[in-house]
Amino acid sequence: MSAELDLIWKALADPTRRQILDCLRNGPVTTGALCAQFEMSRFGVAKHIQVLTECGLLIEERRGRERWNHLNAVPLAQATQRWLTSFQSQWSSRLIGLGAYLQENPQMPSNSRLSLNIRQQIDFAVSPARVFSGLTSEINQWWGASFRQTGLGSQLVLEPEIGSAMVEFGSDGHAVVWARVEEIKPNQRLYLAGRFAVEGAVAGRIHFDLEDLGASGCRLTLAHQAIGDIPEELTAKFNAGWRELIGVQLRQYLMGE
Repeated sequence: MSAELDLIWKALADPTRRQILDCLRNGPVTTGALCAQFEMSRFGVAKHIQVLTECGLLIEERRGRERWNHLNAVPLAQATQRWLTSFQSQWSSRLIGLGAYLQENPQMPSNSRLSLNIRQQIDFAVSPARVFSGLTSEINQWWGASFRQTGLGSQLVLEPEIGSAMVEFGSDGHAVVWARVEEIKPNQRLYLAGRFAVEGAVAGRIHFDLEDLGASGCRLTLAHQAIGDIPEELTAKFNAGWRELIGVQLRQYLMGE
């Protein structure tokens, strides 16, 4: 184990230092405000702050005469990655990216702006195989122009293969990678990872799960999650956008309307 990891685990072994990190979970706090929350001298609290700063779990920022303390989750994620499953490791790496972003932009956003979490279910009167094909190789045929990033005349490509990118190619040479395929089970499951045009997102996942309903068709469950400094109004915008894209445009395309 590296010396850097030794410092992290040694810092976390002390309950006072863990309490200090807990105090910073909802945003930065001044040193004076931190000291007021502990029944010990200011010098004692300052020593704990110094230990957390030296191992990278805490970032100090000077604003005039005040010192603001920011929680930095990056080293903790790095320290625990070696024990995570491959799925958890993928999310951990994205959280490290978020931590790096927050370190560069220490004005912490409110918790309400740190995530996007959307879930919808839509029933189709066609087979799961037909919907799966529509979501992948036929995506350019129904994905509306108002939901594209590079303007009119662009082409969307998404091949149902692990690692394949959902790419939009603009007519002027502008190209955008929306996401990449992380998991696939033909006619049942398609999982993508990427920012997916979410403003402020540093990572995201889009899940499409298909349930066979027999003669009546199938049910598509959509889950879209993202983390980052995401404007609050985007949740409503993406909720409405997915309803239009999947519930109207994809449905009409599959039904030949």
